[in-house]
Amino acid sequence: MSSFSIPTPSGSSAIPIVAPTTEKETPKSPPPSKNLAANAKTRTCRNLIIHGYCKYEGKGCEFNHDLGKSTSPPNSPETTKSKLSVNSPVFKPSVLISSIPPEVVNAPPFIPKSTQVNPPEEIPVTPTSTPGSPQKNSGEQEYDNEITIYEQSMGFYPPVPPSTPFLLSPGGAGSHGLNALANSFASLGLNANANQFASNENSIPDVLSHHHMNNTSYFTTSHHLDPFLYQSQQALLPQPLRYHLYTSPLPHVSNLHPHQKTIHSFFMSDHLREELQQKNEATLKIVNAKDFNLPEELHVYHSLYPLDQRQEKSIKIFGYPSWVYKSVCLVDGRVYCLRRIEGFRLTNEIAMSTIENWRRIRHANIVSVREAFTTKAFGDHSLVFVYDYHPLSQTLFDKHFSPSLQPTNLPQGGGTGAITETVLWSYITQLASAIKTIHSSGLAARTIEPTKILLTNKNRSIRINCCGIMDMLTFDGGKNIPHFQQEDLLNFGQLIISLACNSLSSVHNLPKSIDYISRHYSLDLKNVILYLLSKPTPMKSIDDVIAMIGPRLLHEINSVHHYNDFLESGLSQELENGRLVRLPCKFGFINERPEFDMDPSWSETGDRYLIKLFRDYVFHQVDENGYPVVDMAHVLMCLNKLDAGVDERIMLVSRDEQSCLIVSYKEIKNCIDSAFRDLSRRK
Repeated sequence: MSSFSIPTPSGSSAIPIVAPTTEKETPKSPPPSKNLAANAKTRTCRNLIIHGYCKYEGKGCEFNHDLGKSTSPPNSPETTKSKLSVNSPVFKPSVLISSIPPEVVNAPPFIPKSTQVNPPEEIPVTPTSTPGSPQKNSGEQEYDNEITIYEQSMGFYPPVPPSTPFLLSPGGAGSHGLNALANSFASLGLNANANQFASNENSIPDVLSHHHMNNTSYFTTSHHLDPFLYQSQQALLPQPLRYHLYTSPLPHVSNLHPHQKTIHSFFMSDHLREELQQKNEATLKIVNAKDFNLPEELHVYHSLYPLDQRQEKSIKIFGYPSWVYKSVCLVDGRVYCLRRIEGFRLTNEIAMSTIENWRRIRHANIVSVREAFTTKAFGDHSLVFVYDYHPLSQTLFDKHFSPSLQPTNLPQGGGTGAITETVLWSYITQLASAIKTIHSSGLAARTIEPTKILLTNKNRSIRINCCGIMDMLTFDGGKNIPHFQQEDLLNFGQLIISLACNSLSSVHNLPKSIDYISRHYSLDLKNVILYLLSKPTPMKSIDDVIAMIGPRLLHEINSVHHYNDFLESGLSQELENGRLVRLPCKFGFINERPEFDMDPSWSETGDRYLIKLFRDYVFHQVDENGYPVVDMAHVLMCLNKLDAGVDERIMLVSRDEQSCLIVSYKEIKNCIDSAFRDLSRRK
């Protein structure tokens, strides 16, 4: 049996195997040989314990090789000592320890100020060292602790500690005692940031609530964090994508010659890349369904993720509390948005047919409706509507009317949150186009309200959301559609006033609001608002509104075309990069292939050897000091010339520098195509 050994340094911590000594024996006086022979037959062979077998069994080894037998004789002193008997004498210590003062014995029991009963703190026990055991210094102990923490972590995120008595869930009992506890830690010197943490104890529940709602997918084993083990709460949050790596070109390299380009010119815009990556990250977020009392599957949808995290649900719009979730469809694997109407019992099955009219509408400013169904998966009667999912969208209410964005009580003053007229005309144009499509289909939106209009991207693109819900909740067979269409126009005018005055209460004081608009905006905007708020004589139409905003449509069309050119330019740059990735893939198929067509040296002979040298020329160059040359511009230049097949010649040198070849990019391209065709053919 082959084995290996590591030489132990001086002062090794290896434990020598020696015969056990009894109380009456001394290590210096060896026992008689007859006692050794008698004890050897009853003692288990150490080779059997360590290795599982003994290669000297039956060849002279005198120790016991049967694990079933007792290692001590029945009447040995060891067996007698290990057994308990009823007649055993009562243990009496020879020396009575009475060093505890009487005031400590009679002290009253400790009663904590907090009502929360906390489990006792675990005290790490340091094992006592035996005479042959190795001793570790403090440096070795710290090193071992670091290894343990690293092994327990997953990815780049720190491990989640178990629930501790120092930090409770939001609103839980015992949070008022954090101040005193932190001060006690500070007095002991156990935590340098204890006072800072104690001063911010009121902010802990909010931080944990936000962390629990947004990042549960990263920490699913526990929801309680120990602030004294992790002094920085920011370090526990999941690390975002590294958007900062995509930096803009520096000023001193921006003014280049026409034939010079920076590496940024080969890729899409940094801001567009960041926006798309943020949307992808939001699309892939998941949570543990049990933590939010969500069903694992809902109809043909799974992986529900709550989008609206506000606990207070308003019933102003629909008359029922509503919830919004992101989910994945089992049928096509795409991500959809689910709007749940809580506590609604569908009494008329014909009302479900109203959703079919909305499914036929496809408009750039309307969130498309997919289907609707009823469910009891949430423990009640719920009605669920399925819409297209637009990641990182926000409502007009959150964008312009959030309490944190209201510096003044408009319309008395413009304030810093006033909307420019260009943005306002963009909103009016898009909403008028969407309402025109809805009314032309014989329907009514009935959701022209700040909380139901989404801003889907940074180019002021808005979409009307929650279409079709009111038609099903208040089903009347379509008798009042003309009335609801007039309400759409009235709500449209009220929305414009609220946006222009930057205040939702401006609709309650129309004279003052109109005066504010006439002083800060153009006359055309004022005329549109007055028409929408006027009484129908006999009926107002969205066509009249479109005729009034006709001159403003040209500016919106111009902005849309400019943004389309910007996106198309970024797409063309990424399209070229996608074309180049096929060449490294072909290199991977050809270079270092172990065997092909019964030839083990196929990748090292003929044209394939030339491809290998070119791969080294592109990716494996070194400088005069022997350091690798990591030059992205060189790689892109070579791959572009290779893909085009230019006649420019280069010199390829073997790794041993004993031979060199002068070839053109066109010849190398022909070699790659020929070798790849050989791999692709089927005999």
